[in-house]
Amino acid sequence: MSSSDSDAPDPQALLTQVQDGYTFDGPALELGALMSSADAVHADAPVRIPLGMLNRHGLVAGATGTGKTKTLQLLAEQLSAAGVPVFAADVKGDLSGLLAPGEASARVDSRMESLGQGWAPTGYPVELYALGGEGTGVPLRASISSFGPLLLSKVLGLNKTQESSLGLVFHYADKAGLPLLDLSDLQALLRHLTSDEGKAELKGIGG
Repeated sequence: MSSSDSDAPDPQALLTQVQDGYTFDGPALELGALMSSADAVHADAPVRIPLGMLNRHGLVAGATGTGKTKTLQLLAEQLSAAGVPVFAADVKGDLSGLLAPGEASARVDSRMESLGQGWAPTGYPVELYALGGEGTGVPLRASISSFGPLLLSKVLGLNKTQESSLGLVFHYADKAGLPLLDLSDLQALLRHLTSDEGKAELKGIGG
């Protein structure tokens, strides 16, 4: 027996561990079932999340094509069915298909049978929003102040030095009670802070 064989988890022990870990009372989201290998699905070991735990942080991670988006869609669908509203920042439109029922197929039926779960094509209530009024959906406007320096730096692709400077500008605006509603407000403030008068004021805050 090789060392890799001896280090492999005992399938029955793994099955029991998952069953014990995901056994609880109360409403839950059904995510799937234990897979001990690429071809071995254990329908008697479902993977579930208690509905009451969804107020905590979570991370869905994996390589491209491993099902991250589908997992998020599954979470959103079940939360919607439970009456819990969901807001998803869906930049690429991957989740917009929630509003229309899917299509049944032999592949889907086979997959759900292996998981021991039922499935029926279902559409969910979806309201689309368009940030800045661009694209399909209800137009939304966000102020520059609401973005904050960190998010705005990411959007603008700023480096660390520029991000630090932008943070100082936001700090100045906050201290001075100046609302930054749009980019023109930010540009006007930057022009002021780069003037002789503004440089002195900014130096006082940054010092």
